[in-house]
Amino acid sequence: MINQPDGAALLDVARRTLMEQLLPVLPPDEAYAARMVARAMGIAARELQQGPAYHTDTASAIARFLQQAGLGDLPADERTLDRLIRERRLSEQDQPALAELLMALTRRKLALSNPRFPS
Repeated sequence: MINQPDGAALLDVARRTLMEQLLPVLPPDEAYAARMVARAMGIAARELQQGPAYHTDTASAIARFLQQAGLGDLPADERTLDRLIRERRLSEQDQPALAELLMALTRRKLALSNPRFPS
């Protein structure tokens, strides 16, 4: 049995209610916080719509890069990638592939956080 609406749809309804009915009657000093909440709800809804594939695709892209860099035995996650960059453990020849990976990951994150941003 599938329950409808799903979590993403519920977040969308709640977000629209916040923006259309509650935000207009809030005092100006509280409107900013309400817009931040609405933005977070939108991001969460888009992430739910993507499902587990979003995280799986990200991990797969990082795993491919790590394999290419000879570091395939490391965990394929953003924390590992961050550490490798911070510790300057990636060779000069890995830099073009790293730049490509970082651009792809950034575009994916922008699609969630700001879907109107041109990709």
